[in-house]
Amino acid sequence: MSIYTHIMTSIVLVFAQVASYAVQLPATAQLTQTAQAGSTSTHTIQLTTNSDQPLVVASITPSFDEAVVNPLRAAQAAEEASQKAAQKAKTVVRKVTQKAAPLVIGGSDAFAKLRFCEAGGDYAKNTGNGYYGAYQYNIGTWANFGGFARPDLAPPEVQDAKARETQARRGWSPWPSCARKLGLM
Repeated sequence: MSIYTHIMTSIVLVFAQVASYAVQLPATAQLTQTAQAGSTSTHTIQLTTNSDQPLVVASITPSFDEAVVNPLRAAQAAEEASQKAAQKAKTVVRKVTQKAAPLVIGGSDAFAKLRFCEAGGDYAKNTGNGYYGAYQYNIGTWANFGGFARPDLAPPEVQDAKARETQARRGWSPWPSCARKLGLM
């Protein structure tokens, strides 16, 4: 089935020249529509004008993609970015709040007092100053005691054993400041 319609109208045409610009020219347009049962229809527009220049038809009204799809995609992308930022913020908060509390074991003997003086009783103490663990050993003095590379990585009983061994061999001199404060020297 074909329908032919003649339309006299002003159509926006763009001349394809070095500098394109839009002008309105009167033109004759013929619309042809063909449709078959169970299929989509096809529209053909034929323009007739007296211009020698190549013409390009420019639509004044935005297409469905420009008016609906593109803004929807932009909104969805912004929402997705917002959700990712919120998820990242939640991840950072979780990491901060899940930080383990230091392992502090009390006592009243000289070694417990020494632990608290040296590192606040924190067996996992690592402040980056070159001294580690509850007794603030340096790497040279620790010497991989018990198979642990650093004192702060060793369990409390291993650190306590090393402190007792060091004190038996060298006295309280490896901890001069705290030993003096505690009256051990």
